[in-house]
Amino acid sequence: MEPDKFRESRQEINRMCKNVHALIDQKALEESKQGYEKVNEQLKILKPQAEGEIQRRSVKNLGIKLKNLSTLIHKLKPKPGARKAGKTGIVWDEARLAELNPVFLEKMLHNIGTDENATVCLGTTGKGIRPNYQIHFSDKTLTAYSGASHKPNQKPGADHTKNVSPPFSRAIIETALTQNIQKEK
Repeated sequence: MEPDKFRESRQEINRMCKNVHALIDQKALEESKQGYEKVNEQLKILKPQAEGEIQRRSVKNLGIKLKNLSTLIHKLKPKPGARKAGKTGIVWDEARLAELNPVFLEKMLHNIGTDENATVCLGTTGKGIRPNYQIHFSDKTLTAYSGASHKPNQKPGADHTKNVSPPFSRAIIETALTQNIQKEK
């Protein structure tokens, strides 16, 4: 390759590497990966065009620089917000509700008491084994419960969380309990 054109291509790749390194310093994982891919494509184009010992050595050095960038990118962790954006949480429906332990469902019904119009919203975070839940009573009161102890959750804001399912009626919970008990027989 003509030395001037090679130099321009090499300098462009070096500029792109500096940009990727700046993105790594900013801990921008996705942008770093995209930048790395672009630089890698440019190096793949340049590599077969290298003529002579100096150009081949220069391409090899650029390859080493890219390998170091790749290592730094792999050490980056996704931003907490980015991880949550891709995570959907638990999707509660009647079938999933029926998979809960019957003792759990019985304790939930005990907390509902005699309120026939109460509804329950289940937490959508965690593993869905003992989810926290909120009971919306017919007198418009709301009580958040710990799924582990079935006691009212005393944490500030526990009754204002957004990570809850759509409401389930008492009748749906009773049906889920009945289905669950019949499965165990």
